Amino acid sequence: MRIFLLFLISMAVSDIARSQSFIGLNGAQNSILELHENPGYTISEDRAQINVASVGTDVGGNTVVFRPSAINFLFTGKAQLDQDYYRSYDPHSRSFWASAELMGPGASFRIKKRYFFAITTGIRYLMNSDNLDPAVYNMLGINPVADTAKNDSFKIHNYSIAAQVFKEYNLSYAGYIYQSEDYNLVGGVTVKILAGMGAAGMGISDASFKTHNNDGVAYNATGTVNLAFTPYANNWAITKNPLESYYDRTNNLGVGVDLGIVYYINPNDAMTLKKGYALRLAASITDIGSLSYTASSTSGTYGVNNKTIDYRGIANNKDLTFGNQIFNTYLVDTIAVPKGTASKFKVHLPTAFHLNADLKVERGFAVNANLLLNLVKPSAGEYSNHYTSTLTITPRYMVGKVGLGLPFSFNALHQGYVGAVIFLGPVYLGSGSVYELSTSNSINNINLYGGVTWRIQAKRQKEKDYMMMR
Repeated sequence: MRIFLLFLISMAVSDIARSQSFIGLNGAQNSILELHENPGYTISEDRAQINVASVGTDVGGNTVVFRPSAINFLFTGKAQLDQDYYRSYDPHSRSFWASAELMGPGASFRIKKRYFFAITTGIRYLMNSDNLDPAVYNMLGINPVADTAKNDSFKIHNYSIAAQVFKEYNLSYAGYIYQSEDYNLVGGVTVKILAGMGAAGMGISDASFKTHNNDGVAYNATGTVNLAFTPYANNWAITKNPLESYYDRTNNLGVGVDLGIVYYINPNDAMTLKKGYALRLAASITDIGSLSYTASSTSGTYGVNNKTIDYRGIANNKDLTFGNQIFNTYLVDTIAVPKGTASKFKVHLPTAFHLNADLKVERGFAVNANLLLNLVKPSAGEYSNHYTSTLTITPRYMVGKVGLGLPFSFNALHQGYVGAVIFLGPVYLGSGSVYELSTSNSINNINLYGGVTWRIQAKRQKEKDYMMMR
């Protein structure tokens, strides 16, 4: 358990860290920043927009609570249980997620004033752990907290954990479905070519075991476990930054698709040129697809039938990697019996539905509402990543190219956060949880991002030319 918790910490503070990572980054003039949520944003009034680079990370859940000192992991490589992080005592099933992304370089542009394209690139890391029984979680680790007088029998149902790192090359196209002076309807599509760098997953549909006086040994352990690793994954998934798998990729390929529409409302009853919009409404489905990975020789299905497992001794052994402990110890000693092997395995993308509304209240001031709905149901029977359903309301104020946004978000785990994003010309810096990071000693969500974009604006249409067209 100690290794697993350190793994979670390392994911939380990976030095390069999408979608959920950029909470509150909506409605800015740089629409290329929103392409990952809706390909319809490929259309803009600029001749071109360039994303030099954007990085972000998001980690959270109800499994681990961080203290601000956890950030020291970046510099020391160390994080201590009950010092830098500690257990969450949320009574619900335990979930944990981490996403990290490097976006760019990329650009959106138009051809002949009517064809709008975007070419974007990125590296994404996604990790999810779902449906861990709270009683099982509490009795694991160095300092278990199980009440052994009440809990001596434990069950695991539909537990899943999946992580993957991949590169993506995206081609987006958007066009006008309906166009007028006051109302415009836009449709867009993004096709993604995905190159997998590494993946790991485990699923336990049903399992049970007993303990005696919380001695760290599972007695009468019975169940079925699905395991999947790409070559080298048992190393980077536990002990290293996952982006170190860059050189371990083994020609894993996949395809993904984003679909979106955007409706612009811009009533114009004057004889002067009015740019922008008064209200923008958007809907999209993103990350439809999956990646196929080459499996290591240890991937497959394993059965455990009435065995005894010293789980605490294995978890606290610092001399071996997690993968070596599992396979060299468990399989050699026939604790787990192979029931099937796999040469390939598939990891699904975090398919999600997005609704967005951006209202210009008055000059310089706007309010954005963004709803992200997860469309993936975690399952022990297949490997997949997902985002957590989240509603975000972001008021923002812009003066020229300088501005401030304050995102307020609430997710499906009943967790609320207050963030901030600053726009300084082409540079932006933000966090969806800046209030918690700066004021609390118990942080269950860490969200940070920043980047540089550049707009190449079109020549302003002359007023007399506009009036003649009317």
